Formats: sequence, structure tokens, C-alpha cells
Amino acid sequence: MQILKLIKQKPQRKKHFRNMFKDLTDGLHKVVDRIEDYGLSTAEYYKLRLFKSAMKGSVSLVNLLVFGSLSLFVMLFISVGAAFWLGTFFEHSYVGFFIIGGFYGILLICMFIFGKNLIEMSLLKKFSSLLYDEHDIEPKKVAEEEIEEYQQVLQKDAIRKERETK
Repeated sequence: MQILKLIKQKPQRKKHFRNMFKDLTDGLHKVVDRIEDYGLSTAEYYKLRLFKSAMKGSVSLVNLLVFGSLSLFVMLFISVGAAFWLGTFFEHSYVGFFIIGGFYGILLICMFIFGKNLIEMSLLKKFSSLLYDEHDIEPKKVAEEEIEEYQQVLQKDAIRKERETK
């Protein structure tokens, strides 16, 4: 009699173990899917961030070239005009060009001595603000939010399974 009871219980145990293993494999598949999704979304995020940084850099470079070339033309014409004006003041045009050239030479020496650090700091600040935007979402925060969301899903699944088994 006891043997018949054990034989009758054996299929139920198999069914229980099958359901347990099925739930375990389903849970593992969900974890693997989430990890793959996280990897893909992180890669896409960094691609977009790289594209954004490259576009900001290229726009800044184009602006620098346009405004720099226009500024050079303005300085060229002002310098030539000042050189001719000083040349008429000293009665020889070459003297005006030497004075303007000397002024730019002194300005260049002062920039090498005093302005090198100022230029480096201003360029570093400018380009770091282009690359690092304070409005960007950090991947760590996104990952933490996804983990919290996934833990909530797991808790809901556990509650649902408890209800099903009762």
C-alpha cells in the first residue's frame, strides 16, 4: 500500500521539479536578456555621446576658422593703414612698417612669457565644457535605475508565484 502511495507521488514530484527548473531557467534567460540590453544601450549611449562631442568640436573649429580668418583680415588692413599713416608722419613709409612690426614683435614676446598659461587654461576650459555636458545622464545612474526596476520585477514575480502555489 505504501508503495502505491510513493508511486503516485513520484509524478507529482517530477512535475514540481520541472516547474522549479523551468522557473529558474526563465529567470536566468531574463537576466541574460537584461544584461544584453544593458550592454547594447550603454554602447549606443557612448556612440551618441561621441557623436555629440565630435559635432560640438567641429562646429567650434569652423567658428574659430571663420572668425579667426576675418579677424586676421581686419588686423592686416588696420596694420597696413597704421604703417602707411606712421610712414607719412615720419616721412618714410618703411619706418611705419618697422614700428608696426616691432609692436607685433613685442606683443609676441609678451605672449610667450606671460600669456602661455592663460591661453592653455582658457582652451582647456572651453574644450572641456564642449566634451563634458552637465546635462548628460551618467551611465551609472541609468544602470542603478535599471537594477532597481529589475529587482521590483523579480519581487512581483516571486509574489505572483507564491500566490499560484497557494
